[in-house]
Amino acid sequence: MDLDLPQPDRDRVSTLTALLLLTYTLIRIVTLPSFETEFSFLGLLIRLELNASFVMLTIAAFLAAAGSDWLIRSHPAVKNGSTRPEHWVIPGLAALGTGVILTRIPEGPALWIGLILTATLLVAVLVSEFIVLDAEDPRHDTAAVGLTALAYLLLIGALFAIRATGLRAAFAIPLTFCACGAVAWRLLRLARIKASAVRYSLLISAITAQISWGLHYWPLPPLRGALILGLVVYLGNGLALAHEEGMLGRIRIIEFIIVGVIGLTAVL
Repeated sequence: MDLDLPQPDRDRVSTLTALLLLTYTLIRIVTLPSFETEFSFLGLLIRLELNASFVMLTIAAFLAAAGSDWLIRSHPAVKNGSTRPEHWVIPGLAALGTGVILTRIPEGPALWIGLILTATLLVAVLVSEFIVLDAEDPRHDTAAVGLTALAYLLLIGALFAIRATGLRAAFAIPLTFCACGAVAWRLLRLARIKASAVRYSLLISAITAQISWGLHYWPLPPLRGALILGLVVYLGNGLALAHEEGMLGRIRIIEFIIVGVIGLTAVL
């Protein structure tokens, strides 16, 4: 690695990773009283339950997002301590997703292996977010590919969890909208789309939410449903990038249609 290139602060990376691992560990140690409440909204009976896992995982997600911002601020390209919220999305999702998995692993060697893999993943995400900040960095493209792949993987995992838990449509659809919108926006920002990123991401998430509404009442396995919605986000991002670059011609549209058909055929 070229020493002249900007390097992430090792102390910040190690401190943040240690804090996240400590948070995951405390889930098994800390005992908090569960809080349950019910209320009616628009004719629906809504039940909420807050427990130690929910609280600690939420803290982990916000800690990862804040820690990523803390690390990004040390980059030479960041001036006047400006905030870069797009760098919060993937670290937050990664911390939340890995935390959910760790809570389901029984104590023993498997848990230690899981903690090691989690630490490795979190470090990779944080370092990649630091690198992609500078488009002129020769490591940028490799880091961007890794972040893109991880973003889609985390999105599919989140969509799978939403569908697998059997949430009502009133809850599942807004969560799907938020997850797809956040990931689409992050990936568009990663592709250096600035002013139009919010508009494109809202459109993509709205379309995905509409499709999710239809799939909600279709007896489809959760994984297949998640893959279909992930494919929609992927195609939507591709179309948005092509449109932004002025390359959305007939041939390009046909290419996306073919990719969509092949993807649906593989999933179904």
